[in-house]
Amino acid sequence: MRQAVFIVQMQRLSGLKFTPGDFDTHWEALQDIPEAVLEAAVTRAQRTRVEFPTPVELRQDADLVAHLVRPPVVEDEAARTTPLAEPFEIQYPQAAAVIPVRDRWRYDCEVCSDSGWQSVWCGPFTAQRKPWQEPRTCDRRGEHGSHEWVRTCACVATNPTLIRKREAARKYAERPGKAA
Repeated sequence: MRQAVFIVQMQRLSGLKFTPGDFDTHWEALQDIPEAVLEAAVTRAQRTRVEFPTPVELRQDADLVAHLVRPPVVEDEAARTTPLAEPFEIQYPQAAAVIPVRDRWRYDCEVCSDSGWQSVWCGPFTAQRKPWQEPRTCDRRGEHGSHEWVRTCACVATNPTLIRKREAARKYAERPGKAA
């Protein structure tokens, strides 16, 4: 971590009581913490503390929030698409527009199309069953007709797209002033 970045993070805490005149002691004790973890620890300290935290307290905050910090995913959108052999156009009559389609989107999980839900079919094969639906009996008891149902996809814990969606939703779910 660069010292200039560290100073900026410490200055974010300047509204707390007993702010030190310099941050040399804090720098010596905390310079090994990654920038993203320090930023999360400072945010936690802002929300939970009244007095300026000691290096030990900031390190404890960093330990509490380190698992929430993930390295930023720099994803090239071009890497998620593949060119179509035969591009085509879609007519959009409401806007009197033509949309050219040149690429096919690549999902992280082809089973659920990055939704987290796998579509399955309960009952015998019929014309209504889609080719991608796995035949599987549902949990209903007694006689019932053939139907489509969904279950959690196996990728839900590891799919990068779903992880990003959960992390984006988490920041809106947290109440202001609540400890991280």
